[in-house]
Amino acid sequence: MSSSNAMAKRPASDVQPVSNPTVDATLTLALAAASKAAYDYYQGLPYQAPAGYTQVGAWTGWDAILFTGSEEKYGLVFQSDSDPGTCIFAFRGTDSDLDAYEDVHFIPTDFVPTSGSISPTPRVSSGFYGIYDGIGGGMSQSMRQQLFALLQQFPTTQLYVTGHSLGAALSQLFSLDVAISQPTTALNINFSSPMVGTDDWATAYASKIADSDSVRVYNYWDYVPSLPPSAFDYSAVGSGFRTAFYVDHEWFPHLLSRHSLVNLTTVLTNALPATPQQWAGTFPDYVDASLTMISTDPPASADVRWADQAQAQMAFENNLAARG
Repeated sequence: MSSSNAMAKRPASDVQPVSNPTVDATLTLALAAASKAAYDYYQGLPYQAPAGYTQVGAWTGWDAILFTGSEEKYGLVFQSDSDPGTCIFAFRGTDSDLDAYEDVHFIPTDFVPTSGSISPTPRVSSGFYGIYDGIGGGMSQSMRQQLFALLQQFPTTQLYVTGHSLGAALSQLFSLDVAISQPTTALNINFSSPMVGTDDWATAYASKIADSDSVRVYNYWDYVPSLPPSAFDYSAVGSGFRTAFYVDHEWFPHLLSRHSLVNLTTVLTNALPATPQQWAGTFPDYVDASLTMISTDPPASADVRWADQAQAQMAFENNLAARG
């Protein structure tokens, strides 16, 4: 169903239960480190390349989602010290609160690859696509143009693509573009991604990228992977690797703590070397050090559309306010 008819609703429990694939622990943690470095680069902080890699490039993008419009730092290129043909392209997310994901930015638009064509035409978030393809201010190239220029500058025989949150969404746009536009072996492991596009997007993505070559790593209790609300008729792509962590002994959901890349990395650091790749334990919350996070084995049940539940809760609260 096209998202132009986005008001057709799907049940909140429509997402199927996840059977975790086995992921490469060293590679997954390296890509998480690369995603964290992209955040630090954006914030002007010292950043550290993943072990065995050197940072060799960077790119910007036109930010029309979070602010009125400005050119922002958006990602870093890391090259393997032992194999120059192996590179990581890491996209950063946003350090703002989760209100950055407003429904209006999920109104779909056509995805057009850099070269070549694909059918069906992928329909993706206009907000994400605007960052990927947009240009403004003093920019001479869009993010997309910069990325493909970097691929020419650093020819790859093995490309790893990653990102967290907003960066995870952008990483998937880039992965499909690469898969259509040039013969490059690529693997995408992304973290805490919202859904990027409609069912047509999912069909097109699956036709070019195998589930084993695109893995979404996320927290069952995180709000963002359930975005946008089901009214928009979006679909997740690739395979899913599920963790489960939340603030211990707290009723309030602490959405940023559940979404934190550093908290997710802590869980992965403990879970991935194990068999099965799960971990039950506690650790300090990166967002608020006064809180304790608890990690458990992921539930066996289907994912919950937390975004739908949040909308229902807000409608209830607005109704109470109106009565008052």
